[in-house]
Amino acid sequence: MNKLIITLLMMSIFACSTTNDGIKIPDFSFETLAKQSITQKDLEGDATVLVVWATWCGDCIREIPELNELHEKYKGNKKVNFIALSDEDEETVQKSLKRFPFHFTHIVNAKEYSDQLKTGITKHFPQVLVVNKDLEVVYDVTENKEKIFGVLDAHIQEILK
Repeated sequence: MNKLIITLLMMSIFACSTTNDGIKIPDFSFETLAKQSITQKDLEGDATVLVVWATWCGDCIREIPELNELHEKYKGNKKVNFIALSDEDEETVQKSLKRFPFHFTHIVNAKEYSDQLKTGITKHFPQVLVVNKDLEVVYDVTENKEKIFGVLDAHIQEILK
């Protein structure tokens, strides 16, 4: 019984780790919900916040107001990108966005790509990453239960220096 508890504890610790820090994000080519093409090359030289989320995830929905506030702060700054990846289809995401407006650039049907970004043994939602000008992950957190605006803002500010 103790081994099981220790194993579960270790899995939860690793699920929330930042082991991807300094690793470059994988190449990608997507079409956004706004029908615009986007690749990882479009993010080079900028600060980027990537969020892997799901419409059914309570913690994901809880983070949206803070993420929208951060987006609003940098709205006019062309050197900061905000991208949300969902494994779900366009119809499901669009329906959720009507109920919970989320002002990021949205990419749907992104399971294969978001699986490459996962932290730990299993995939957890939400996963929030900050990517620097060289497309390296400088911050990565999953299953966050704390306020996230200040942490993300500090990383963005550091990248923009």
